[in-house]
Amino acid sequence: MPKSARLLPWSRPAPAIGALVASALLAALAGCGGGQEQASSSEAATGHLFARGIEQISDLYIEPISSRKLVTVGAMNLSKLDDSLGVTIGGDVRDRDRLALTYQGNELLAVRLPAEISGADGGEIIARLVAAARRASPRIAAMPEDAIDRAIFDGMTGMLDRFSRYSPPEEARDQRAARDGFGGIGVTLETISEDYRITQLTPHGPAERAGIQVGDQIVAINGTLTAGRHAIDIIHQLRGPVASSVTLTMARAGVPGTRDVRLERALVSVPTVTTMRDGNIAVFRIASFNQSTTQRLTESLREAEKQAGGRLGGIVLDLRSNPGGLLDQAVSLADLFIAKGPIIATVGRHPASHQYFGASGHSIEPHTPMVVLVNGGSASASEIVAGALQDVGRAVVIGSSSYGKGTVQTVMHLPNDGELTLTWARLVTPSGYYLQEHGVVPTLCTSGLADDDQALDTALQRAAATSAGAVSASRPRASLDEQGWSALRHACPARNGNPKLDIRLAERVLSDPGRYSAALGIIHPTSAMGQPAPDSPAALTAVRSGLSSPQRSP
Repeated sequence: MPKSARLLPWSRPAPAIGALVASALLAALAGCGGGQEQASSSEAATGHLFARGIEQISDLYIEPISSRKLVTVGAMNLSKLDDSLGVTIGGDVRDRDRLALTYQGNELLAVRLPAEISGADGGEIIARLVAAARRASPRIAAMPEDAIDRAIFDGMTGMLDRFSRYSPPEEARDQRAARDGFGGIGVTLETISEDYRITQLTPHGPAERAGIQVGDQIVAINGTLTAGRHAIDIIHQLRGPVASSVTLTMARAGVPGTRDVRLERALVSVPTVTTMRDGNIAVFRIASFNQSTTQRLTESLREAEKQAGGRLGGIVLDLRSNPGGLLDQAVSLADLFIAKGPIIATVGRHPASHQYFGASGHSIEPHTPMVVLVNGGSASASEIVAGALQDVGRAVVIGSSSYGKGTVQTVMHLPNDGELTLTWARLVTPSGYYLQEHGVVPTLCTSGLADDDQALDTALQRAAATSAGAVSASRPRASLDEQGWSALRHACPARNGNPKLDIRLAERVLSDPGRYSAALGIIHPTSAMGQPAPDSPAALTAVRSGLSSPQRSP
């Protein structure tokens, strides 16, 4: 299974290519001393890396993609590293399968690229091209391998959609830490100056348990002074394997001298949920979806209920400017509020991308009145949550049209510790429409709305007028064609920013049962998965098949 799916390892055998083998594909025409050199360990590692990448893109990407094309565009990006290098394809009309690498006009190497090529063969070709480029170009010879790998992968992913990309090892490690957590001490640092002072502590984390306080300064880590060092180096030194130890030399304002504190690293996740309360209405701001988001929201809900005397009068999920994150967290978070029924479905080219996600039947807040806030920066996982709660009639959505990022990315761990993020599925809401390009159009639109005492009534009147007009808010959205979607989004254009009006409107809706009921009824609850939609036959065919889904998406 792929390691993680984003709203952001499957591996199948490389496709057979008949009697062709790698040695028959490669013909060194110049610069190789008349014989095929044995690949160095570096060349073999490069070949393995790109073989893996080519196989994953060819196998998983949502649209069919030619391995030959991937090799071609990857090779062509070598010239971006040194403009003295050139790559030509089919220079001779009698030999359209010939790829040649040149340096200052002199041919270094030529290979043959048949119509069908395996990932292993493609990786070997790229490795030989890179090796030849290193031998000929002093500029490329001086470059780290990561820079060359990135240029070639950027060429490959550049022909995919804008959400597919390559991340080199260091960047990939930071992304994994943000998604899955990391071994750390539970502190946030001020990195503006060289003082490296603590600005925030993770509750019950190693640093807090050791008596470290906000405002304390880290003077040294394991005996190495922090002054003059880059912030990223400090952060990486503070992180390490869970249960490993690190010694900090700390200073505190008003306390003479320094003290050494030995800490044992624990699993730390970046906080994504913050809470505020207005009477018995709880507002939960969710910044993104990482591996701990649902757990943190569950804990925050229980604490808010306790402070409200055991019963909340309303819940606001603020998903504005939330760019998304992990698919399984979006599903599990929506599951907290939906008693039964569908949450989302995914469909793509790979058979394993056809998945159905429904409520588990173990919701913890299935009835408390609820509002979800979205804006033009709400995307991916946040759109899954908002769309599901809106479609099944569980929440009133307030704000502006969301971003419309309705695809799922699977993240592949590569042999060099980098990552390939590949789009492999599209998202289908409970009512049966694609999220991609369409997004979530709110029940009550605040785009262009004046922030005054009449705002709620104006929003309700606008929604009622839309329902009665040519663009029907209550019309099943899966039945809309592209013209209908364009009109619907035009009626509530996407905007960024988090105006206080949205929160005030949410609180007024939740504090008035009559208005809440009226707003909730503007969009009739629908669960049309399995019902034909004119623009999504493939999606709904997959949904109709009743495919089961794992708890953690691929």
